[in-house]
Amino acid sequence: MACHFARWIPTSTALDTRRLSAEVVAATAAFSVKRRQRFLQGRILLAEMMFYLYGLSTLPALATTPTGRPCFVDNHLPDFSLAYASDTVGVLLSQEGKVGLDIEVMRARAGQHRELQHQYQTPAENAWISAQYDRLEAETQLWSIRQSVLKLSGLGNSGQSTLLLHPFSGHLRSSITPQVHVMSDADEYLSWACAREPNLERLICWQYEAGKGLHKHGEISPRAPALSTRFVKLTSLALHR
Repeated sequence: MACHFARWIPTSTALDTRRLSAEVVAATAAFSVKRRQRFLQGRILLAEMMFYLYGLSTLPALATTPTGRPCFVDNHLPDFSLAYASDTVGVLLSQEGKVGLDIEVMRARAGQHRELQHQYQTPAENAWISAQYDRLEAETQLWSIRQSVLKLSGLGNSGQSTLLLHPFSGHLRSSITPQVHVMSDADEYLSWACAREPNLERLICWQYEAGKGLHKHGEISPRAPALSTRFVKLTSLALHR
């Protein structure tokens, strides 16, 4: 079963909310301007994916899990994860399993995030980072991988100690999500990571443009391997007890 990863770079502050319910829009009335834009942009992109992939003309009702993850009220609908970085909005969606998405802007992370990463960085991660052309960009990519897995579990940064990355061997170990797999790529501007449990074999990538809709931007799978030199895929190893 494929995962679908869509990105959108809005070029206007005007929002097309025709696929959102009146309740979703009304819920943002007390938000700041920036928070309202982000909130609605994420749900507009999610709604466009649900329309394109499932034929649903209005975004289904949403709820929030006890750990703070947004989800559909109807648990027969796909799991999804939202991410925002600078002017980029992202949605990861899968009909089966659970997903987590993170997008990071290169060279823009707060100091406390870097300190937290260094606290839990393993020797294997340090060795991989040191072997890359740009240490800061490599750190950012591993951070986005960590965040995608921790968003999937709902733990956030409180779960850093539950996760070990082994990027040279292409593996990871998670005590909370032991079957999670991650695909990640980066360029000079952004790093993204898509996590799914159980496994992630096929990732279909989409771009969205207001007024034009979604269009397929590529696919990463055994039949269509990623060409980027910065692409990383990590698969789970069983935890030693």
